[in-house]
Amino acid sequence: MGSQLVRSLWLVACATAVWGCERPAAQKPAERGAELPISKVVLYQNGVGYFEKRGKVDKKLVELRVRPDQINDVLKSLSILDLSGGAASAVSLPVEKSGDRLAAELPPQVRNATGLVGLLAVLRGADVQVSGKAGNLRGRVVGVELPPRQGGDKDGGPPRGAILTLMTGDDRLATTPVDGIGELVIGDRTLSVGLKQSLDISRADGAWKPASLHIRLAGDKTHDLIVSYIHEVPVWRPAYRAWVEKDKGVLLQGWAIVDNTSGEDWADVKLTLVAGSPLSFRYNLHTPHMVERPDLSPRLPQSADAPPEPDVGVQPADAPPPPPAAAAPAAEAESAKAEAFDLGDYSGGGAKLVAGSGGGGAGERAAPLRSRRGEFSKDMAPAEKPAAAPRPKVQSRGPTGSDPGEETKRREAAARSATALMSGREVGALYAYEAQHSVTVPDRSAALINLLNKKLDGRDVLLFRDMGQPPYHAILIKNDGGATVEGGPITLYVDGTFAGEGFIGRVAKNETAFVPYARETGYSLALTAKDEEAELHLAKIVDGRIRIEGKRLHKRTLSIEATRDKPALCYVKVAATAGMTLREPPKEMVKAGQDLYVPVHAPASGKGETVLVEESPVWFEETALNDRSVAALQLYLKNATAEAAIKGPIGQLLALWEEMATLERDSGGLRKQRDLLQDEQYRIQGNLDALPHSAVAAELRRQLVAQLTAASDKAAVVAKKLVENEVKLAAHKEKMITLLRSVTLK
Repeated sequence: MGSQLVRSLWLVACATAVWGCERPAAQKPAERGAELPISKVVLYQNGVGYFEKRGKVDKKLVELRVRPDQINDVLKSLSILDLSGGAASAVSLPVEKSGDRLAAELPPQVRNATGLVGLLAVLRGADVQVSGKAGNLRGRVVGVELPPRQGGDKDGGPPRGAILTLMTGDDRLATTPVDGIGELVIGDRTLSVGLKQSLDISRADGAWKPASLHIRLAGDKTHDLIVSYIHEVPVWRPAYRAWVEKDKGVLLQGWAIVDNTSGEDWADVKLTLVAGSPLSFRYNLHTPHMVERPDLSPRLPQSADAPPEPDVGVQPADAPPPPPAAAAPAAEAESAKAEAFDLGDYSGGGAKLVAGSGGGGAGERAAPLRSRRGEFSKDMAPAEKPAAAPRPKVQSRGPTGSDPGEETKRREAAARSATALMSGREVGALYAYEAQHSVTVPDRSAALINLLNKKLDGRDVLLFRDMGQPPYHAILIKNDGGATVEGGPITLYVDGTFAGEGFIGRVAKNETAFVPYARETGYSLALTAKDEEAELHLAKIVDGRIRIEGKRLHKRTLSIEATRDKPALCYVKVAATAGMTLREPPKEMVKAGQDLYVPVHAPASGKGETVLVEESPVWFEETALNDRSVAALQLYLKNATAEAAIKGPIGQLLALWEEMATLERDSGGLRKQRDLLQDEQYRIQGNLDALPHSAVAAELRRQLVAQLTAASDKAAVVAKKLVENEVKLAAHKEKMITLLRSVTLK
């Protein structure tokens, strides 16, 4: 049974062979189109890449092979430019259909075929040719049958073999055992092609097989073509290394990890890495979109009308013939317009990098580039490429020795270890790193490309990011260069030693960034805050309203106490107060949006502090004199530019305010006396109420009554003075209001 299965599978594979010398007329082989090499690659950080193919071709057909997962993006963005003055006349590609839809379009005989016996059974009526132990037979399949067992089914017996019956002539039938067939050729081309498609559907051939787009060109001349498109690619990722030395700044090296999963080698291409995310999306243009249409079949007549009852009458005279029908309007002609799009140059040059064992992942070596020079020279003339830069020699260095010049050598070696191969420039809202030389990245490989190698202004500092938490050791970097630093991981070396790892955000030109890399103890932070009013002055007086303007100050004192034996520059992250501006910002302070990084110099084993002052304008409107308005009026009178016409009234107001203040102070003293006398009266009255009504207590009662009378007289005098003061205060207030309304200052 196993050998029969093997033969069956082999026969099914052979079933698509050509029908001997009796086959239909040979089909003309498909014309092979010219293929253009990739000349430019632009990678973005939104998951897409821009690809440009360029070359000169003599053929009329150019073939572009793309994977099924790329074809929708290619259809959405494909652009074809002929710099020689020609144009593309047509672009064709196979229509994508689902497996169920393709299977439904196949003949049912092929769609239901399984195995050799099943295939022969469903090929009933088809022309076939079989070869095997019984010789060669050709004819139409009549059927496949299983003969009865020898000795009957009940007695068992040897297994039965299937018998194929063929009609080899008009009146001739021939049989041959199926297990003796070595080769089967299907003579019906429709069934043969359908069987192949059925097998492709079964193994999901379309899910991985590249599709070919054919670009047909008009004219017989040589075409200088630029074919461009986008499709989904892995995002390029930056990574950095930084060397920090005291008083020597920061040496920053940036590398980009680039993955080539496009399905083609990038050989000597112009590579550009764009920082930013232009809008992009997926849209299915390859799969045919069928619109559901309403079924109007119910509108068809469901029954015929019965013949009406016969009418009996007199036949009228002949009626004139009906007028001829109007001629149908002529169909409108359709026209198509083609638009040419100008592609901007988004790339520069770049260095030729060969991604060897460094790319492709563990256990995978970079495949060598497949040379197409023979085919290329036949079909097209490639553009000239610059000579590849020689590969630099890499030398290993041992650990740092006791040589005092070793640190200098290490620093110089770090500066020479990577030469920036990319140059940066702004492209609208994006930032592009353009390769200065050609770059080579084989398919299914990754490459490290140096983005920048630059000395920047920076130093090692302490950073307090959260109150109550110990500070971080951080690298303060100021990007005073021309290239933007994209966000990515960074490895830090301080004074030649690995110090930690961090993550740097996007740092544009002239921006400053903190990169924390380790925790630190031995420093504590304290914060105190208070609000004050300052610079209050008289702004205007209108209709008895005094407007006073000034500033409100919000002061925060940042104190850092250190237990370490060396000084340190600390930065404290605080939020800026909404609606306020900084008043004399501290030197070396860094501002990032609404966050302020305030510097505090902590001495060795000591305490350092910085006062951060923010201010905002403030104004008050008073309708009477008080401490704030009096201070503003007094300040105005001291001003040399004060108006002479209102100095007198303002002086009277201030004198009246002094009198009122004196009356208020006197009234305050009188109120205290009144309260004391009232308490004395309550005490004496309580004692009187407690005395018994007897002759013994009569003398004491007389004394208490005399004391109560004296206290009442004093209280009456105090009350009289208090009332007099209140009357004077009320009169002064009325006078103040009248006088204040007479003063106008604008």
